[in-house]
Formats: sequence, structure tokens, C-alpha cells
Amino acid sequence: MIAESSGVRRGKIAYRYPVKKTKTKAKAKPVAKKKKPVATKKQAAPNKKKPAKKPAAAPKKKPVAKKKTAAAKQPKQAAPLSVNVTLWEPIQPIDRGERYEDPVFAALEEAGVGGPGDGGGTLMGKDGEISEVDFDFEAADPAAVKLAAEVLEDNGAPKGSQLRYEHAGKEVTATFGITECVAIYLDGVNLPNEVYQSTSAQELVDKLCDAAGDDGEFRHSFQGKTETSLFFYSLDAEALYASLEPALRGYPLSATARVIVRYGKPELKPREIRLG
Repeated sequence: MIAESSGVRRGKIAYRYPVKKTKTKAKAKPVAKKKKPVATKKQAAPNKKKPAKKPAAAPKKKPVAKKKTAAAKQPKQAAPLSVNVTLWEPIQPIDRGERYEDPVFAALEEAGVGGPGDGGGTLMGKDGEISEVDFDFEAADPAAVKLAAEVLEDNGAPKGSQLRYEHAGKEVTATFGITECVAIYLDGVNLPNEVYQSTSAQELVDKLCDAAGDDGEFRHSFQGKTETSLFFYSLDAEALYASLEPALRGYPLSATARVIVRYGKPELKPREIRLG
């Protein structure tokens, strides 16, 4: 808030010039009476000077009109939009910040149309696997929200992700995202011991990355009580699975794995394949 300067109001100052006192002439001594008294003339009373007139009071000055500053002339801007982002991806908080939050905040701040919000969160299932994540940011208007969505998609946001905010008294939900997921769940308890001793999940991941080439990206893994999950992303989950399937079937550790081809959020009916 810019404080405006106020005009100075000058009060009336009361003052008077000093009045000089004039001395009256001394009365003449009475003349000695002769036999015939002579009538004496009365002495004229000395002229009394009138007191100096009080100087006229200075007229009150009108208060100085307050000048409107440039900021006051500008129209009041609307409060920024508080936007919530929900991503259908099992991503850890640190990775979420590096892949999604930091680029969005940087783009909004560089354009002068927004920045960080209240924070973020992670939703996990009963087994501890992450099912979705979210975070908040502030945007000046819907155009800034669109900019954030573009940045999120440039960084591989999954299909079915959502932006939620309130604008003009209405709740707005925008769906965005470009990638799909192939989730591979390795059996961690039912295979022969020699399989677990002679293989490793890391070796399998290396083989799958080679099979996917430039069309797929390995992003996350999670080790549960009975399964170890691997998450690969691409623009086309079916095409990605077709590239990964030979390597999956040819490696002992994934011989009995279950694979879920995800097209975005769960409501988009993922396809499940059981190997072996």
C-alpha cells in the first residue's frame, strides 16, 4: 500500500505590535492670584495617540490537494489464482520437484505471471506404492495456467493429469498430459531361489532400456512386500510394451511378471497382461 502525502494546514498565528505609551505634558503651576483673579485658560489635553491597528490576519491557506500517484491510477489487479496440479504418476517428492515443480515455478516467475503455491503431497495405496501426487502454484490468470500446463507436458506429464482452480466464481478443471505408462510388477516370492540369486532388477532395467530405445523412458521403481515394480513411460504405451515384451519374456526374473499398460488415470481402463 502506497501512503499518500497530506497537505500541510497552517494555523492562524495571533500576534500584535507593541503600542508605545506617550507621556502627557506636566500641568503648569497655577498663577498667583492677583487682587482680581484672572481666569486661566484650561490647558488642552494632550493628543492621545490611537493604538496601532492589529495587522490583518493572513487568510487561511487551503490544504494542498493530494496528488494521485501512478500506482493509485492503475486499476486494482485481481487476486492470483490458486491452482492445484494432480499427476497420475508414482513419483517421489524430490523427483517431482525436479521434473515438474521447479520448471513450472521458473517459467511463471520469468514471465511475471505467477510462482510457487502452498506445497505438495503424495497419495499412497495400502502397500505403500504411490498412486498420485499433487502440488500447488499461483497464476495471474487462465493464460498463466495454460503456460504451466505446457511446461508440465514438455516434461512428460502423464495423460489424465489435472489442473484445478476457481475463476470468476466457478470451479475449473482442465485435463492435460501426453505420456502413457507400462508398469511391470516382478514376482518377488514365488520364483526359484536360483533365479533371485543369478539375476537382478537392475540388469533387467538395463535390458529394457536398450529395448525401448529413444521411444521409452524408465522413471521409477518400488519394492513392496511381494513385488518389485518398474515404471516406463512413452507417448504410446502399447507400442512401448511391444518393444519391451521380448526382453521381459527372455529374462528369468520377469518370466512370471504381470504388466499393466496404463493410458493415463485409472478411469481410462488400463490393460493387464500376465506373463508365463
